[in-house]
Amino acid sequence: MSALFAIALAAAAATTPVDCSWDNPGANPYTGTAQAAVDRYKDLPEKVRTRLKYRLQYGNPDEMVAIKRDAIEGKHRYGAAIRDMHFGKDKVCGTVSRAKWSAARVEPGAVYCADSHCILVPEICGNVSRITRRDTDEPTAMAPTAMPTPERELETTTVFDWTDHVGTYELGLYDAQEQQRAETPPLLSGASNFPLPGWEPLSGYPTRAPLKPRQLGGITPPREDVPVAAVPEAETWAMLLVGLGLMGCIARRRRRDS
Repeated sequence: MSALFAIALAAAAATTPVDCSWDNPGANPYTGTAQAAVDRYKDLPEKVRTRLKYRLQYGNPDEMVAIKRDAIEGKHRYGAAIRDMHFGKDKVCGTVSRAKWSAARVEPGAVYCADSHCILVPEICGNVSRITRRDTDEPTAMAPTAMPTPERELETTTVFDWTDHVGTYELGLYDAQEQQRAETPPLLSGASNFPLPGWEPLSGYPTRAPLKPRQLGGITPPREDVPVAAVPEAETWAMLLVGLGLMGCIARRRRRDS
C-alpha cells in the first residue's frame, strides 16, 4: 500500500507545475523541442497547438518583445506574468519570478500567437513559456470617420493638365493648318498704283506669324482645286454696250438701204 502511495505521489509531483525563479536567464536553458513543449499545454485546443507548432518550426513570430522585470513590451499589450516555462529537458514551472532583475535589464523574446493564445520564447535560453495578450480580450474602438468638409473637397480636387491635349498655342491652334496672311492692304479696283492712305506697312515692327485656323473633327476642309468664275470689270461692260450700239446702228442702216 505504501508503495502505491509513493508511486502516485511521484506521478503527481511530475505532472503538477511548480513555481520557479528566473532570476538568472540562461542558467538552465530548455533542451527539448518546441513542438514537444507545445504538446504539454493540454488545455489548448488541438488546432491551436498545431498552428503554434507550425509557426515555431518555421520561425514566424508575431513580433519581437522586450522582457523587463515588471513588464513585457511590444506593439501589443501583454500581461507581465510568465507561466508554464520549460527548463532543462522536460521540466515545466507553472509560474516564474524575475523579481531579482534590475530595473534596467531587458531580454529580447519572440511571441507566437494563435486565437489569443501566445507563446513566449526568450532569445537567451529558448525556454518555451506562455504569456497573455491583453488587447485581444478588449475590442478596439474604431475612431469616428471624419466627414468631408467643402474645404477638404476643394483641397483634394484633382487638377488636370491640358497642355498635352491642346498644344502650346492659344485655343489649341498648334496642330491647325497654316493660312497665308496678306502682307499689304487691299487696293481699289482700277487704282492698283495708288494705295489708300494710312495702309502703308510700318517699318521696324516684327512680322506676325501666319494664323492657323482651328480644324474641327468631322468637317471636310475646303477644296482648293475648284475653278472660280471671273467677275467682269466696269470697262468690260462699257465695251460690251458700245459694241451692241454699233451693231444696232449697222442693222438700222441696212434697213434704210433696202
